[in-house]
Amino acid sequence: MTTYYSEELIQSVIEANDIVDVASGYMTLKRVGNSFKGKCPFHNEKTASFTVSREKQLYHCFGCGAGGNVITFIMEMEKLPFIDALKFLAARVNMILPEKQNQQEDHQAYEKKKRLYELHREAANYYYKILKTNPPAREYLLQRGISQETIREFGLGYASEDWSRLTDFLQTKGFSMAEMLDSGLILESESKRHYDRFRSRIMFPIVNPRGQIVGFGGRLTGTDQNGPKYLNSPETPIFSKSYELYNLNHCKNFLDAGQILIVEGYMDVISLYEKGIKNTVAALGTAFTPFHGKILERYANEVVIAFDGDSAGKSATEKAMKILKKTSLNVKILNLPINEDPDSFVRKYGQQGFKDSVAKALTIVEYELELLKRNNDLSQTDGRLRYGNEAIKVLRQLETSVEIDYYSKMVAGDTGINQEVIRREVMRSKTRSDSPSQLVEPTHSEGSLQKIPRAYQKAQELAIRFCLKTPDIIDEFPIDYLTDPFYKELLLTLSEKRKTGIRIEVNQIMSHFEDSEAVKKIVEFMMNEDEVSRSDYQDALEIMNRFYNEAQLDRLSEQIKRESSNGNDDEVARLTNQFIEIKKMMKENGRH
Repeated sequence: MTTYYSEELIQSVIEANDIVDVASGYMTLKRVGNSFKGKCPFHNEKTASFTVSREKQLYHCFGCGAGGNVITFIMEMEKLPFIDALKFLAARVNMILPEKQNQQEDHQAYEKKKRLYELHREAANYYYKILKTNPPAREYLLQRGISQETIREFGLGYASEDWSRLTDFLQTKGFSMAEMLDSGLILESESKRHYDRFRSRIMFPIVNPRGQIVGFGGRLTGTDQNGPKYLNSPETPIFSKSYELYNLNHCKNFLDAGQILIVEGYMDVISLYEKGIKNTVAALGTAFTPFHGKILERYANEVVIAFDGDSAGKSATEKAMKILKKTSLNVKILNLPINEDPDSFVRKYGQQGFKDSVAKALTIVEYELELLKRNNDLSQTDGRLRYGNEAIKVLRQLETSVEIDYYSKMVAGDTGINQEVIRREVMRSKTRSDSPSQLVEPTHSEGSLQKIPRAYQKAQELAIRFCLKTPDIIDEFPIDYLTDPFYKELLLTLSEKRKTGIRIEVNQIMSHFEDSEAVKKIVEFMMNEDEVSRSDYQDALEIMNRFYNEAQLDRLSEQIKRESSNGNDDEVARLTNQFIEIKKMMKENGRH
């Protein structure tokens, strides 16, 4: 695994987090014999097939095949990459992970962040209490259709017009001026006077996916007030606008359909949430970034961009669309009227009206064609021709002939140009643009095209399982018998560990494999309770030996034919001797 954390440190985090305790926080587990069972959280099932082993510190679902250790479990449940899952588990048991390669600096950095989290929690409580005592601020939210329950759910608050009320409050809680300045919630003037960053604003706590408050957004309540409409916390050691998505902490719990709506503002998120539409996030007053796209990939398979209908919203939509095109997500665009945003739209048309609009969201190609229509007068011949030529460039990005056929028909209807002409031009353009890659011949490793007999595959699996449970025999294992590169890498990894004298731990083995399917396979081997005896192992070796030698004979036969046709008599003689030796060895083995 590509990480700067040592295997020893990773293992210590794993050992500190019992997998049964961690998994029990997400699901109901019942003890069955030496293991614990429950309904798999990764697929729908009626009968519990999800097994967790405290002894092996592994989980495996015998229904869908999911499996791994406590880190992979958190990666799947919390949709986190490896490093973030490791940090999540470390924080769970109050462990400090090194960041500066210096123990003292690491501890100081950890304590600094810990204090900032505490400071933000206290500030959120303060703002929430101030809102309760400020009737105009409460009335503003009620007029916007925000209920008391939603105010509590999002921890909304209010920053009073006073210049230093939060400063004074935090001082009573024991925070130093240096800590307050580090938080960005308190500022220092040129005359060294300290004052609150947020004043006369509705306050929106920004919560990360782990439930920690990392910053705030503040909104003015009146048009006659000075300052920007929205103001956000600055960059701090615990907060970066380019990396956070507002409401992701709630949204991740409402993704049954695998879809996330992306909106522009806090009030859009909260108004939609109020109406029962809870799968919504917002960027934090900054441009949508590639990192936001990567985060969304962890949680969803489809996103709907639902930005404001004005020109600024359209511009932001195009920028976000370009970023999301580079992800694996299916991307759609909600085309709101020019004077509407999600907040106003859902208040006007309600939950069903908004859902109906989302159901009609445009694909990226449909949206791009709509933009072309706006920029070309289709009532004029030159406008239709220009639109047709530009549309062909858009359709070139399509991958399947079905999509090309569908959208070609759409463009034909808009322009009057024959559909087959459009389709032909799209295909011609794709052929020209793809031609360099078509000149590259695909390569195959030796024997990759040969079908591996099922008996050979089963023998390899059985032998690997025996090696995992009896690591003493690994060094003498004939690795050339293995046809699967994963099996070879697994045994070589185990062999290297034995040479260093390190006791082999399954969790350490898994950390070497980034491919989730490889991790599942290791867990499947380890969780398999069927006994593999040494006699079974010897039988497996004999089967592998036979198939391996037969494959060698096939290879030599092909080489002999090729060299014979080329007139290389010496090479033919050498290869023929090899062929005879293998046949002789196989015959001898058969007698025994």
